[in-house]
Amino acid sequence: MMLAGGFTHDGMLQGVRLTARWSFAWFIAAWSASSLANLWPGGWRSLLLKRRRAVGLGFAFSHFVHAGFFLVAILVFGVKVPPPILIGGALGYAVVVAMAATSNNASVKLLGKGWKALHSFGGAYIALIFFISYLGRLMNGKPIVGAYGVVLISLALILRVAVFARNRVALQAA
Repeated sequence: MMLAGGFTHDGMLQGVRLTARWSFAWFIAAWSASSLANLWPGGWRSLLLKRRRAVGLGFAFSHFVHAGFFLVAILVFGVKVPPPILIGGALGYAVVVAMAATSNNASVKLLGKGWKALHSFGGAYIALIFFISYLGRLMNGKPIVGAYGVVLISLALILRVAVFARNRVALQAA
């Protein structure tokens, strides 16, 4: 990052990596909040769910700092990025903007079920981007970093599936 590598090619790449990992932590917390509170109500899980909007906005802010490092690395230092990554990432940022812009009570009310669809799709899309990114690290010589991300996303997904299955069983029993 800037302190470690200065305003250099390596410094920007360090900034990209650091902010990606920090954003990932914010994202996983927001994306798993509902499942954690549903499966194990009370305590820190309920507090996390209560503050999920703020955590999600923390992710959005952190991820835009990440975008800043990424853009400087590309535009100033000529880092080459394959078109599929640029397109997928740009779509991801469009989703993050849409989710952040609608993270308020007025948007929830105005959009109704569309709000839930946007945030469900957006969360899944961002999770997919992180999964693909960490899977790449797993297969390209950074297995510890890759395993960390793949495992956390997998666990969060398992929690979401468990809540879905439990709710489905409860609906069928009713």
